[in-house]
Order: sequence, then structure tokens, then C-alpha cells
Amino acid sequence: MITLLSCVLLNTLVAHGTTSPLDEVQIVSQTVVGKPGFFQVGQSTKGRWWFIAPDGKAFFYKGVTSVNFGYPDAYVPIVTKKYGRDPAKFRQAAFARLRSWNFNALGAWTPAELWDRGMPYTVILDFVKVTPPAGLKLDDWKLNLPDVFDPEWIKAIDAKAKSVITSIHQSKLLVGYFTDNELSWYDLETPDLKEKLNPELLLTDQVKPALLQLCLSLDPKQPAYQAAWKFVLQRHGNNLEQLARDWLLNTKTLKHIKQLTKAEITIISQPYLQDLRLFVQEYASRYFMLTAAAIHRYDRNHLILGCRFGKPPSKEVFSAVKRPWVDVVSANNYRYDMYNRMDIYYQSTHLPVLNTEFSWGHNVFSQHLLAEEAIDDLSPTERMLRNGENSLALALTHPGLVGYTWYRWVDLSSYKPPISHGLVNLQDEPNRLHTNLLTNLNSKAETIAVSSSNN
Repeated sequence: MITLLSCVLLNTLVAHGTTSPLDEVQIVSQTVVGKPGFFQVGQSTKGRWWFIAPDGKAFFYKGVTSVNFGYPDAYVPIVTKKYGRDPAKFRQAAFARLRSWNFNALGAWTPAELWDRGMPYTVILDFVKVTPPAGLKLDDWKLNLPDVFDPEWIKAIDAKAKSVITSIHQSKLLVGYFTDNELSWYDLETPDLKEKLNPELLLTDQVKPALLQLCLSLDPKQPAYQAAWKFVLQRHGNNLEQLARDWLLNTKTLKHIKQLTKAEITIISQPYLQDLRLFVQEYASRYFMLTAAAIHRYDRNHLILGCRFGKPPSKEVFSAVKRPWVDVVSANNYRYDMYNRMDIYYQSTHLPVLNTEFSWGHNVFSQHLLAEEAIDDLSPTERMLRNGENSLALALTHPGLVGYTWYRWVDLSSYKPPISHGLVNLQDEPNRLHTNLLTNLNSKAETIAVSSSNN
């Protein structure tokens, strides 16, 4: 349970002086990761993690995703009419707006026309999307995870890294690279799923099949299928009957595993879970090792910012989120308890954390969130803004948080205000519900971060 950050505390934290609060930050040199003259990360003498800008000063990242003049489709004719077809005019207007709202960085899915034009930026490589057509696929179901055993995928991510990185590897404004976004790790023993696992059961339909079972169910031609069967048989005497006995299953053929998987019957016997942990750990290690190698072949100057977790994975995946494969762990969050969610990533990796998506434009923020919450006369919109402000303001005090990212620049067609995300609507007009509050919070973010680390 978290405590609401009261207005009194917030105002106390942000008593402004004449100098920047970042002037107080002193970085311990032994903690610095990254190349001098480019964006780095380091821990202060007060124990707080910070990005370090190329000029050597502490930098708190306040980004926005999807600052894009070419998406969504309904937005394109509006910005074309307003700014013409030259991206420079859109860029100048968008950057001026972002700065007026006290944002200082561009998040994922910002097009190359906006890179290296005066504002720090990040690049998402989307390595999962370069997977060959024969990649990780179960019949007609394409899994949201690459086949890390496939030599063709390894070649493809090298080609993707080379094509994107070659022109920007010397950029002083590039913060770093995301490898992917919200991959599905198909692990069971996560913070969100553990309670659903009954240790007395062997099979269940209450959770989806996990990574090892899925790989054992793939087309036999797929490298992940071959690697999975080699893995389990070697651990069980190279004998299917022995494997079945060890897993406490009545399995006599390889096809039986796939039949269970297609019926969404999940193996959860304790002996199987032991094998699953080891397989997930190997799978995640290969993913982070191979993606880091692809990036480092073409760029040793910039940080690797991880795969933008959608939710905390198992400790086996977390064990692979480490240097030199990952410099900063990245995570999206749309939950009210943002501080504690970010803390899961921090405590599990001991790496600085960059929030890569956040918005209070969700129904959850307009609800009564705490059992002890007093009855009030707030409208859903007022409650959304209050809860959103408290959630973000408290998260800013976390010692591992090096920045946050608002999702997103412009509304999508499906959004119905006030439950929306865009800083601007499809008519390119500011969404004042968001921008007014964010302008205020962003102006105080550095002071909140510095002040909280002094307590």
C-alpha cells in the first residue's frame, strides 16, 4: 500500500531557489556507466541514480513517446495543412510545445526526422519484428518473442542494428537504445501470477502455457523447438518416458504436449517448473546477450536501455538484465502504485530504472483506489487528475528512477476524452487536462528527486 503524496509535502519538496536543484547532485565516479561525452548513468553521493548529460551534469529524463507527424492516419492531414510537408516546421512547433510543458526528451517511436535536432532522444530497434516468417510461431499464433536460437534471427538483428545505428553512433543527443517493447516472456512465476499457481496441481487452465511448454509445441523445424526438446531430454535421461514420470504426466508422445498447449492446458507440476526456470533463464540470457552484441558491434558510445517491460517478469528473466547487456532497465506502467512497481525492477536488477510509458488517462485513475479513501464529491475527471498527480509525484522520489515518459504525443482515434493519453488531440490542439498538470509537475520533478534523496 502506498501513501498519497499530499499537496503540503509536494510544496515542501519544491521550494525553489535561484539555482538549479541539479547543481547539488554529486556523482560518485566509480558508479558511472557509459562513455564520457555521451549520455551516461551514475549514482550520487546521496544514493540516487541519474542520467549524466554529455556536459557532465545530472539529467532527469522527462520524455514523450510517439512525437510523430505521420501517425495516426487521422492526424496526418491536420498537420500537413497546418505545417506543410516539411517536417522542420512540425518539429519546431512540437519542440516548442514540449519545452513549454517542461518536457526535455523524445521517447520511443519518434521518427528519424526529429533526431539530432536539439532535443535528447531514444531509439527503439524492435528486434522482435525482424524475426523471419518462420520465427516463433505456434500454428497461426505468432508469439511476441523472437526465436533466440534461430541463426536467421541473429543475422537479421545484426542487419537492423547496422542500418539504424551507423548514422547516429556519434550522436551527442542520443540517450540510448531500446531493444524491444513489452515482449511476452511467457513465464509463470511472476509477481502478478504467482498467487494463481496451486502447487498441488499438475495441470491448470487458469494460466496460459509457459515458454518451455510453448517451445515444445512449435513446428519441429523451428530452432526453438529443437533447442527445447534437447534441453528437457538431456535433463531426463534422453528418454520421453522418464521425462513424463519426472513431470508427473501421462505423456507418451511428443505430440501430447502440443495437444495440451492448443487446449490451453498448462503444465505446472513442481518438477516441470524447475525445468521451466532454467529454460527461461537460458532463453532470456541469449536474448539480452545477442541483442547487446548486435548493438555493440556498431556503437560503444551509447547506453542500452533494455526491452521496455510491460510488467515485471520472473526472477529468471531479471537475472539476465545485467551489464554489459543492459545499462538501464526500462519499464512501462499504467498502475496507480507506480512507485512500488518501479521498485520491483530496481530491487530485482539493482540497475537504474527508466519509466518508458505512463499516463493517468485510464479508468483506473478515476476510481476510488484505497480502502481507507474518504468519500468525496470529485468527478471522475477530477479524481483521475488527483490520483495521477499523486502517483507520478511519489514515483519521482524513488532513488532508482532516472526519468519517466508520458504516453503519448497525440490521441488515437479510439480515445474518448477525458480518458485519453495524447498531449494534443487529433486536431493538434493541446489537451489542457493533461498539459496544465504536467507542466506544473515537470517543473518540480528535479527538485522532488533531489530533495527526496536528501531525506
